[in-house]
Amino acid sequence: MKKTINKWGYLLAVCALTWSCSSNDNKQENTKTNERILQEVNAVKAVGKVVPAEDYAVISSATAGKIVSLMVQDGDSVQAGQLLFKLEAGNADLDIQQARAQLNSLRAQNKTMSEDIVKAEIYARELKEKYETSRSLVAKNAETREKMETDYSNWQQQEVTVRSMRQQYRAQQLTESEQEIEISKVQNAIGDFSVHASTGGIITDLTAKLGQSIGSAEELGKIINIQNPIIEAEVDELFANDIKLGQQVVVSPVGRMDTLATGTVFYLNPILSNKSILYETANEGEDRRVRKIKIKLEQGSDLTINAKVDCSIRIR
Repeated sequence: MKKTINKWGYLLAVCALTWSCSSNDNKQENTKTNERILQEVNAVKAVGKVVPAEDYAVISSATAGKIVSLMVQDGDSVQAGQLLFKLEAGNADLDIQQARAQLNSLRAQNKTMSEDIVKAEIYARELKEKYETSRSLVAKNAETREKMETDYSNWQQQEVTVRSMRQQYRAQQLTESEQEIEISKVQNAIGDFSVHASTGGIITDLTAKLGQSIGSAEELGKIINIQNPIIEAEVDELFANDIKLGQQVVVSPVGRMDTLATGTVFYLNPILSNKSILYETANEGEDRRVRKIKIKLEQGSDLTINAKVDCSIRIR
């Protein structure tokens, strides 16, 4: 009986040792397999979105008013400076007409005064010459001193008149300049009733309608430059350090293998971030971080803006 028990004990010990060795071998094999898998990865998948290379421009008006003329609609292509719509200007046109009439009146008055100053200066020179003649004659006892003093007084009075006219002329010139500034202000105010494109691109999300009353700085749409778009993508943190500037990228539709475009990585965010709304399923939303990157396209610049795409980044 004792021999039988010893025999079973021996068998159990051998089995336990065999299982332990087998378990260690499996762990080492799994570890080697994981390391080998990471080393053999040649391309990393990333979730991306097609976006404009430049930020969009907001369509808005600097002043409140009613839209009386609308020149564009959603989807139109526009150039920088192109007229988009006009607002009701109210009495602004009358104000500028009145301001221009006042300016023309001031200019006419200043022109007349300038001519009068020239005449007054000529007369002052004549009086001066007359006084100098009288003084010469007095020196020769050919003229009375009273006549000389009268001529001198007349000359000095005319000089005072000329100086006064010049001061008045300068004051009116200043008034003319102020009126020109006022007209510029009114013209700028009228310009605010016309809304132009701040940049070139495609109009999207346009809410402006004919007859609509809008407020100042109210967003009425966007202008997006769809030329040469880029891709903003997110790489799982497991491969964050494998991504380098200049690496080649193949862009494909989500869930498909055909190529939409090719490009290169030109921006790497130095900070890991939480996954964005690019990840939509429950598994994608797990608590893992990503590294955000940007891809410059070499081919396929006609991609749809805001389209979600798969990006294959070659790392080896």
